[in-house]
Amino acid sequence: MLPALLAFQAAGLVLDYRSTRNNQKLIQQGRRLENAAFETNLEAVRLESSEASLASMQELRQNLGTQIAQQAARGNAAGAGMSITMQAESVGSFNKDEKTRRMNLLAKESSLRASNILSGLHTLQSETQLGQALTSRIFNTIPTSQISDKFGKTAFGKKMGFGLSEGVS
Repeated sequence: MLPALLAFQAAGLVLDYRSTRNNQKLIQQGRRLENAAFETNLEAVRLESSEASLASMQELRQNLGTQIAQQAARGNAAGAGMSITMQAESVGSFNKDEKTRRMNLLAKESSLRASNILSGLHTLQSETQLGQALTSRIFNTIPTSQISDKFGKTAFGKKMGFGLSEGVS
């Protein structure tokens, strides 16, 4: 009867181990999907910023072209006086907006990276908890006190210091 129970315990431990490993693989696969989503989101944020910069650049060129055409229609030189001042203001506004876009891009990228790091930590925590739970279940299933008692009574166990009660005076 005892060997059958031990066999059932061993089979249960093997199934528990395989189930834990499968759960760990699922967690790792989920993490790979999260990493792919992170990379995709990062590229989407960069593309959005790039498109905003391009649209702003096109608007600046159109604005400068309109200013030059207006100054030419008035008979003013495009490279002198008020014309240069207006163009400098337009370029200055574009540069200021471009710096703001760049800072916003960096903030969004940092936020995505922080989320990705936290997700990685949660994944690691989940895998660690699975491993700890498996180890705990294994040691709770194996009758370690009986094994150590029997080991202490063997010649090797006595020689190594187990079973102290027999050699102590």
